[in-house]
Amino acid sequence: MKFQKDASEKKSYLIMLIIIVSAFMILSWVSTDTINFRIPVTAMPDDSLKITLPKEGRLVNGKPVGKNWVNLLASLDGWNADTMYKLKNGILQGDYYGGKLHDYAWTKKLYKDFELQALVKMDGKDANSGVCIRLNPVDADNAPGYQVDMGPGYWGCLWEEKRAGMVQQFPESLANKLVKKQDWNHYYIIAKGHHIQAWLNGVKTIDIVHEAGFAEGAIGFQLCHGDKHTILDVKTLYIKELQ
Repeated sequence: MKFQKDASEKKSYLIMLIIIVSAFMILSWVSTDTINFRIPVTAMPDDSLKITLPKEGRLVNGKPVGKNWVNLLASLDGWNADTMYKLKNGILQGDYYGGKLHDYAWTKKLYKDFELQALVKMDGKDANSGVCIRLNPVDADNAPGYQVDMGPGYWGCLWEEKRAGMVQQFPESLANKLVKKQDWNHYYIIAKGHHIQAWLNGVKTIDIVHEAGFAEGAIGFQLCHGDKHTILDVKTLYIKELQ
Protein backbone atom coordinates (compact mmCIF):
# COMPACT_ATOMS: atom_id res chain seq x y z
CA MET A 1 0.00 0.00 0.00
CA LYS A 2 2.81 2.40 0.91
CA PHE A 3 4.50 1.66 -2.42
CA GLN A 4 1.29 2.47 -4.32
CA LYS A 5 0.85 5.70 -2.36
CA ASP A 6 4.42 6.82 -3.08
CA ALA A 7 4.00 6.03 -6.77
CA SER A 8 0.75 8.02 -6.89
CA GLU A 9 2.38 11.04 -5.22
CA LYS A 10 5.34 10.94 -7.61
CA LYS A 11 2.94 10.82 -10.56
CA SER A 12 1.09 13.91 -9.22
CA TYR A 13 4.35 15.81 -8.78
CA LEU A 14 5.41 14.88 -12.31
CA ILE A 15 2.14 16.16 -13.77
CA MET A 16 2.48 19.45 -11.86
CA LEU A 17 6.06 19.84 -13.09
CA ILE A 18 4.97 19.27 -16.69
CA ILE A 19 2.23 21.91 -16.35
CA ILE A 20 4.66 24.49 -14.87
CA VAL A 21 7.30 23.90 -17.56
CA SER A 22 4.67 24.07 -20.32
CA ALA A 23 3.30 27.36 -18.99
CA PHE A 24 6.80 28.83 -18.83
CA MET A 25 7.48 27.81 -22.42
CA ILE A 26 4.22 29.37 -23.62
CA LEU A 27 4.98 32.67 -21.87
CA SER A 28 8.50 32.67 -23.34
CA TRP A 29 7.05 32.08 -26.79
CA VAL A 30 4.58 34.97 -26.61
CA SER A 31 6.38 38.08 -27.84
CA THR A 32 6.21 41.54 -26.31
CA ASP A 33 4.47 42.79 -29.46
CA THR A 34 1.75 40.18 -28.99
CA ILE A 35 1.21 41.22 -25.39
CA ASN A 36 0.99 44.90 -26.33
CA PHE A 37 -1.50 44.05 -29.03
CA ARG A 38 -3.75 42.27 -26.59
CA ILE A 39 -3.42 44.87 -23.84
CA PRO A 40 -3.35 48.42 -25.27
CA VAL A 41 -1.07 50.82 -23.43
CA THR A 42 -1.10 54.60 -23.32
CA ALA A 43 1.33 56.19 -25.74
CA MET A 44 4.07 58.05 -23.88
CA PRO A 45 5.32 61.52 -24.83
CA ASP A 46 8.31 61.70 -27.16
CA ASP A 47 11.41 62.15 -24.99
CA SER A 48 13.60 63.22 -27.94
CA LEU A 49 12.06 66.72 -28.21
CA LYS A 50 11.34 65.96 -31.86
CA ILE A 51 9.00 68.43 -33.54
CA THR A 52 5.89 66.49 -34.58
CA LEU A 53 3.35 69.31 -34.79
CA PRO A 54 0.66 68.48 -37.39
CA LYS A 55 0.21 70.99 -40.19
CA GLU A 56 -3.24 71.79 -38.76
CA GLY A 57 -1.51 73.04 -35.61
CA ARG A 58 0.67 75.65 -37.28
CA LEU A 59 0.38 79.36 -36.57
CA VAL A 60 1.18 82.12 -39.05
CA ASN A 61 1.59 85.55 -37.46
CA GLY A 62 -0.17 84.24 -34.37
CA LYS A 63 -3.18 82.89 -36.27
CA PRO A 64 -4.11 79.31 -37.20
CA VAL A 65 -4.04 78.10 -40.78
CA GLY A 66 -7.16 76.71 -42.39
CA LYS A 67 -10.85 77.48 -41.94
CA ASN A 68 -13.49 77.39 -39.18
CA TRP A 69 -11.29 78.77 -36.41
CA VAL A 70 -13.04 81.05 -33.90
CA ASN A 71 -11.18 83.74 -31.93
CA LEU A 72 -12.11 83.38 -28.25
CA LEU A 73 -10.40 86.68 -27.40
CA ALA A 74 -12.54 88.90 -29.64
CA SER A 75 -14.16 90.18 -26.41
CA LEU A 76 -14.83 89.07 -22.84
CA ASP A 77 -18.61 89.15 -23.35
CA GLY A 78 -18.60 85.39 -23.73
CA TRP A 79 -16.55 84.84 -20.58
CA ASN A 80 -16.97 84.50 -16.85
CA ALA A 81 -14.01 86.55 -15.62
CA ASP A 82 -13.46 88.81 -12.62
CA THR A 83 -11.31 91.94 -12.33
CA MET A 84 -8.08 89.92 -12.14
CA TYR A 85 -8.47 89.40 -15.90
CA LYS A 86 -8.28 92.19 -18.47
CA LEU A 87 -8.44 92.17 -22.27
CA LYS A 88 -6.44 94.91 -23.96
CA ASN A 89 -5.45 95.12 -27.62
CA GLY A 90 -6.46 91.52 -28.13
CA ILE A 91 -4.27 90.21 -25.30
CA LEU A 92 -5.83 88.64 -22.22
CA GLN A 93 -3.88 89.27 -19.02
CA GLY A 94 -4.40 87.72 -15.61
CA ASP A 95 -2.50 89.20 -12.67
CA TYR A 96 -2.97 87.46 -9.34
CA TYR A 97 -1.13 87.34 -6.01
CA GLY A 98 -2.54 83.97 -4.97
CA GLY A 99 -3.71 83.46 -1.40
CA LYS A 100 -6.23 80.88 -0.24
CA LEU A 101 -8.22 80.65 -3.47
CA HIS A 102 -7.59 79.94 -7.14
CA ASP A 103 -8.95 82.39 -9.70
CA TYR A 104 -10.41 80.93 -12.89
CA ALA A 105 -11.79 82.57 -16.00
CA TRP A 106 -13.85 80.46 -18.39
CA THR A 107 -16.07 80.65 -21.46
CA LYS A 108 -19.82 80.70 -21.11
CA LYS A 109 -20.08 78.29 -24.02
CA LEU A 110 -19.33 74.60 -23.50
CA TYR A 111 -17.34 72.54 -25.99
CA LYS A 112 -17.12 68.80 -26.68
CA ASP A 113 -14.61 67.84 -29.38
CA PHE A 114 -12.25 70.50 -30.67
CA GLU A 115 -8.81 71.73 -31.65
CA LEU A 116 -7.43 74.63 -29.61
CA GLN A 117 -4.54 77.00 -30.27
CA ALA A 118 -3.00 79.14 -27.53
CA LEU A 119 0.02 81.42 -27.32
CA VAL A 120 0.82 82.05 -23.66
CA LYS A 121 3.48 83.81 -21.61
CA MET A 122 3.98 83.68 -17.87
CA ASP A 123 5.94 85.75 -15.37
CA GLY A 124 5.95 86.41 -11.63
CA LYS A 125 6.97 84.63 -8.43
CA ASP A 126 6.53 80.81 -8.64
CA ALA A 127 3.91 81.49 -11.31
CA ASN A 128 1.50 78.68 -12.11
CA SER A 129 -1.38 78.54 -14.55
CA GLY A 130 -2.92 76.30 -17.18
CA VAL A 131 -4.87 76.23 -20.41
CA CYS A 132 -8.08 74.71 -19.11
CA ILE A 133 -10.37 72.49 -21.17
CA ARG A 134 -13.66 70.78 -20.39
CA LEU A 135 -14.03 72.80 -17.23
CA ASN A 136 -17.21 72.38 -15.19
CA PRO A 137 -16.84 75.26 -12.72
CA VAL A 138 -18.78 75.70 -9.50
CA ASP A 139 -17.25 79.13 -8.92
CA ALA A 140 -14.00 81.02 -9.65
CA ASP A 141 -12.09 78.91 -7.13
CA ASN A 142 -13.65 75.50 -7.69
CA ALA A 143 -13.40 74.46 -11.35
CA PRO A 144 -13.13 70.71 -11.96
CA GLY A 145 -11.73 69.76 -15.34
CA TYR A 146 -8.50 69.45 -17.29
CA GLN A 147 -5.52 71.78 -17.31
CA VAL A 148 -2.86 71.61 -19.97
CA ASP A 149 -0.46 72.85 -17.39
CA MET A 150 1.99 75.70 -17.05
CA GLY A 151 4.61 76.35 -14.39
CA PRO A 152 7.85 74.83 -13.02
CA GLY A 153 7.38 71.07 -12.84
CA TYR A 154 4.06 71.28 -14.68
CA TRP A 155 4.75 72.49 -18.22
CA GLY A 156 3.57 69.92 -20.75
CA CYS A 157 1.57 67.91 -18.20
CA LEU A 158 -2.13 67.07 -18.13
CA TRP A 159 -3.73 67.79 -14.76
CA GLU A 160 -7.34 67.18 -13.76
CA GLU A 161 -8.44 69.64 -11.08
CA LYS A 162 -10.55 68.34 -8.16
CA ARG A 163 -10.59 64.86 -9.73
CA ALA A 164 -7.72 62.60 -10.83
CA GLY A 165 -4.89 65.07 -10.25
CA MET A 166 -1.91 64.30 -12.49
CA VAL A 167 -3.24 62.40 -15.51
CA GLN A 168 -0.06 62.42 -17.61
CA GLN A 169 3.29 63.88 -16.61
CA PHE A 170 5.93 65.29 -18.92
CA PRO A 171 9.49 65.18 -17.53
CA GLU A 172 10.56 68.50 -16.04
CA SER A 173 14.09 68.00 -17.36
CA LEU A 174 12.73 67.99 -20.92
CA ALA A 175 10.26 70.81 -20.32
CA ASN A 176 13.12 73.02 -19.12
CA LYS A 177 14.77 72.61 -22.53
CA LEU A 178 11.53 73.24 -24.38
CA VAL A 179 9.86 76.18 -22.61
CA LYS A 180 10.77 79.74 -23.51
CA LYS A 181 10.95 81.55 -20.16
CA GLN A 182 9.24 84.95 -20.04
CA ASP A 183 8.42 84.54 -23.73
CA TRP A 184 5.56 83.19 -25.84
CA ASN A 185 4.92 79.45 -25.77
CA HIS A 186 2.57 77.62 -28.13
CA TYR A 187 0.07 74.96 -27.08
CA TYR A 188 -1.85 73.02 -29.73
CA ILE A 189 -4.52 70.80 -28.15
CA ILE A 190 -6.86 68.20 -29.61
CA ALA A 191 -9.73 66.80 -27.54
CA LYS A 192 -11.77 64.13 -29.27
CA GLY A 193 -13.88 61.79 -27.20
CA HIS A 194 -11.74 60.87 -24.21
CA HIS A 195 -8.53 61.12 -26.23
CA ILE A 196 -6.49 64.19 -25.25
CA GLN A 197 -3.38 65.26 -27.18
CA ALA A 198 -1.22 68.35 -26.79
CA TRP A 199 1.93 69.75 -28.34
CA LEU A 200 4.10 72.30 -26.54
CA ASN A 201 6.21 74.37 -28.93
CA GLY A 202 5.78 71.63 -31.52
CA VAL A 203 6.69 68.67 -29.29
CA LYS A 204 3.97 66.23 -28.28
CA THR A 205 3.86 66.08 -24.48
CA ILE A 206 0.36 64.65 -23.91
CA ASP A 207 -1.27 61.68 -25.59
CA ILE A 208 -3.72 59.75 -23.46
CA VAL A 209 -7.18 58.23 -23.43
CA HIS A 210 -8.73 59.12 -20.08
CA GLU A 211 -12.17 57.55 -19.91
CA ALA A 212 -12.98 59.03 -16.50
CA GLY A 213 -12.68 62.65 -17.65
CA PHE A 214 -15.42 65.08 -18.62
CA ALA A 215 -16.52 64.85 -22.26
CA GLU A 216 -17.72 68.48 -22.37
CA GLY A 217 -16.97 71.76 -20.66
CA ALA A 218 -15.68 75.31 -20.91
CA ILE A 219 -12.33 76.66 -22.08
CA GLY A 220 -10.47 78.80 -19.60
CA PHE A 221 -7.42 79.69 -17.56
CA GLN A 222 -6.33 79.26 -13.98
CA LEU A 223 -4.38 81.65 -11.75
CA CYS A 224 -3.03 79.44 -8.98
CA HIS A 225 -3.48 79.94 -5.25
CA GLY A 226 -0.72 79.88 -2.64
CA ASP A 227 2.33 82.07 -2.03
CA LYS A 228 2.62 83.02 -5.69
CA HIS A 229 2.37 85.95 -8.05
CA THR A 230 1.18 84.80 -11.46
CA ILE A 231 1.18 87.13 -14.44
CA LEU A 232 -0.40 85.38 -17.43
CA ASP A 233 -0.59 86.80 -20.94
CA VAL A 234 -2.56 85.13 -23.75
CA LYS A 235 -2.31 86.68 -27.21
CA THR A 236 -3.76 83.80 -29.25
CA LEU A 237 -6.74 81.64 -28.34
CA TYR A 238 -8.56 80.04 -31.27
CA ILE A 239 -10.88 77.04 -31.25
CA LYS A 240 -12.23 74.82 -34.03
CA GLU A 241 -15.06 72.50 -33.13
CA LEU A 242 -14.94 68.98 -34.51
CA GLN A 243 -17.96 67.07 -35.72
